[in-house]
Formats: sequence, C-alpha cells, structure tokens
Amino acid sequence: MSIWIVTTGNSDVQLKHNYNATKWQKFYREVRSELSNHLFEPSRSKNAAANEPYTVPARVMGMVYSSRLNDEIVFNDLHFPLLDTFTDFLKKLDKKEKPNKIIVIITNQENAFDDDDKKHNKCPYWQDTCKLQPILEKYFQQKFPHFETDKNIHYLELSPKSKSEGLDNWNQCLILVNKLFKEKMPNLEIREYTKIFVSHQAGTPAISSAVQFTSLANFEKQVKFLVSNEYDQGNAISIPSSSYLQGIKLQEAKELLDRYDYLGVDKIFTEFWKNNKDNLTEPEQKIKDLLAIAIQWNNANFDDFAKSRIAINEDAKKRTQQWWWTGYEAAYLGVIRFRQGNYVEALFHSFRAVEGLLRYLDKNKYEHKGIHDLVDIVLPNWTSSDDIKMFKNFTSKERNNLFHNLRGLEEQEVFTVWKTKDYNTWQKRVLGCINFISDQKFTKLQDSSLMSSVHEELTEAINKYELQTSS
Repeated sequence: MSIWIVTTGNSDVQLKHNYNATKWQKFYREVRSELSNHLFEPSRSKNAAANEPYTVPARVMGMVYSSRLNDEIVFNDLHFPLLDTFTDFLKKLDKKEKPNKIIVIITNQENAFDDDDKKHNKCPYWQDTCKLQPILEKYFQQKFPHFETDKNIHYLELSPKSKSEGLDNWNQCLILVNKLFKEKMPNLEIREYTKIFVSHQAGTPAISSAVQFTSLANFEKQVKFLVSNEYDQGNAISIPSSSYLQGIKLQEAKELLDRYDYLGVDKIFTEFWKNNKDNLTEPEQKIKDLLAIAIQWNNANFDDFAKSRIAINEDAKKRTQQWWWTGYEAAYLGVIRFRQGNYVEALFHSFRAVEGLLRYLDKNKYEHKGIHDLVDIVLPNWTSSDDIKMFKNFTSKERNNLFHNLRGLEEQEVFTVWKTKDYNTWQKRVLGCINFISDQKFTKLQDSSLMSSVHEELTEAINKYELQTSS
C-alpha cells in the first residue's frame, strides 16, 4: 500500500463549460455578503475553446457550492482536471501499490490578511483552498468509496499568521510546510517501507517547492513524484525521487563550487557515480579529473597539481617550468581562503607566496636569515618597489607578531598586516611584491593562477552535466 500527498490550488476545482449559470448566480447572491460584496464571476480566456472550463477563486468556489453538494446536478457542474488525472493513475496501480491514505494540503490565509486586504478581489486570501474541503470530501468519496475522512483521508491546513508569512514567500512557506509535516506526519503512522506519491503541482510555486523539499527531506527514497504530463495534460507520470534528489544535490554542488569547496563537490559526485565508478562517461570523467586537480591545488600540493594539469592541458606545461609559478598559485590560494572567511590561512598563504620566492632566490642558502635581512641579500634593488619596502619593513614584522598569538584573525587584520585598506588594495600589494621578485607583469592574481582556468572549466563541465541529466 502507499500514501498520496497532494497539494491543492486555485484551479483545482473548476466549472464545466456547460455549467448551470442560473444556479451559480442564485447561490452566489446568497453568500455575497460574506464575499466583501465582490462581484466574482466565472471566467475563461477570450479565445477559449467551446469546451474549456471556467474558473473562479478557490475560496469563492467553496463558499458558493459547498452547501449544495447533495444536489448531484450541482456537483456534476464541477470539473477536477488535475485530481482526475492523478486519481485515474493511482486507481490503475496494482493492489499493493494503490494508496490506502491520502493527505490533502489545503491553505487558509485568514490571519495573514486584514479586512482592508480582503476588499481587493485579487488578494491571495480569495485563492485559499480551505473552503473547498467539503467539495474535495465528496470528490474523494466518489473516487475512493471505502475511504473515510480523518481515517484514510487527512486534510492538513497551511495557515500563515501574518502577511510576511504569506504563501508566496519561499522561505516562510518552507518553514510552514516543515512545521506541518513534523506536527502531523508522525500521527499518520508512515512506515519506512511505505511508498509515498507526492503531487506538488497545485498551489503557489513556493508551496510546490516546499512540499518537494520537505517530502524528500523526510522520506527520501520512499518518494515518487506524481505529476501531470507536460505534453499530455490528461496523463500523469511517476518520477522517482532520485531524479529530484540529484537535481537538488547538483544545486548544492554548484553552491559548494562557488565557495571553492572542491572536496564537498567531489563527495556529491562520488555518491552519484558510486554504482558506475568504473564506467564513467566522458563528461563525468572530465568532472572527476578536474575535481582531483582542484583538490590537489586546494591542499597546496602544487607539484602534483602541475603534473595532473599538464596531463589534460599541455598549455600549462610552459607555465609550470617557470621558477616563479608556485608563488602566484600560493597567493591566489590566499585570495580563495579570504573569500571563504579563513583569514588566518589567507594571511599565511599571501605571506608564504612572497617568502617562498625570496627563499628560491637565496642562492647561498641563508636559511637562518630572517625575511627582513633576506630581502637585502636577494633583492639589491628592493628600494625601488614600494610594495617590497612595505613587505620588508612592516609586513614581515607584523606577520611574526600575529602568528605567535594563539587566536584567529579578523578580516581587517589581514589588510593591516599588509598596510592596505581593503580587499582590492591587499591583492594589489601581494601581486606587486610577487611581480617585482619574478619580473612579471600580471595585473590580477586570479589571471596569474593556473587554478583560475581549472575552476572555469569545472564550472562549465558541471553546468553542461546538469543540462544533460535534466533533459
């Protein structure tokens, strides 16, 4: 047996093209005082086909028809496009897969909007589905005659308390749906082996998204998404949760990539490919190789990084043969650590980049010389560079003072050590020092690093992979 979770929206209950307009008008007049005296009329597009149904806001539909359901002629005026599609699919399943419980998510923004808001007929309040419950109860009674409300069919109400919690607010809606699931789902005795169909297309985009995420978070691989076929509205298709989960994980991977967390990205893709790791496609292998290279660089393992990069990009060979190339990589690694908020390592790598090149130039191996004295030995013309002067006379001393303290660093302290005012001037100073030592003329640290192109290639490869897997 299975469970079906279904959202409801403004167009779930419609009026058939040949509905009894006289009865509509009569029923409407009887409740008009409860509708803020709005004139709500059934409508459809101007170029609608003759058999196209009419719509009215969901709350209005419920208030007009809910008390008239004993009249079968009245009920037969109603049309349930999405629900018909889903119930037809579910009723055709094998007995062991058919649902034995239905969870219907309805909306009620009564407390989110005040009387002034409700005076506007476009207010989202009028699109709430809570007043459709009697209609839905009769509908499910006909489709599933043995089901009983509160036993087999449960109605869970999303009820925001303020306008800021409205059901168009993505973050707040996710909080509401999470809360609803935590409070209500344990009472429904959902087992670990229970298959769960989730139909999330109805309702606001925020509700749809929240129900997707919350279902996956709570039930993971138990979930199958039951949706209306985009190209054939009368047919439903069942999509395994793995497809949705992979889409969500891909978004997570892209966010990690934006933070230069290559190891985190690698873990996600390793999980994707764990059952096919020895038979990867060419695009998958490319992502795997680029991630391995990026992780080597992120660990400051520049020698192995160079070997791996050259293996797939011959153009990198010329750069890695230059004595100074690792200085630029270390400096750019410092920039990445800064972007990640790791200011201790940002300072360490930026200083190490300059110190490493100075040590390389130390032909006589004055290992015991401090940086201050080493500058005099290996850079006779150091006074011609304002950046090196500042590094020698200020940064090298301040760096030692800070690194002998057992505490973290604030962003501003990185700038202070290099006697700069902000992120950009700090980068320029570090680059100025390295350019002077290496006699190069790079204008940006990002452009000076081989890792920059690796990151770009990796971003492009993952974006292409996302398009291929979602098509």
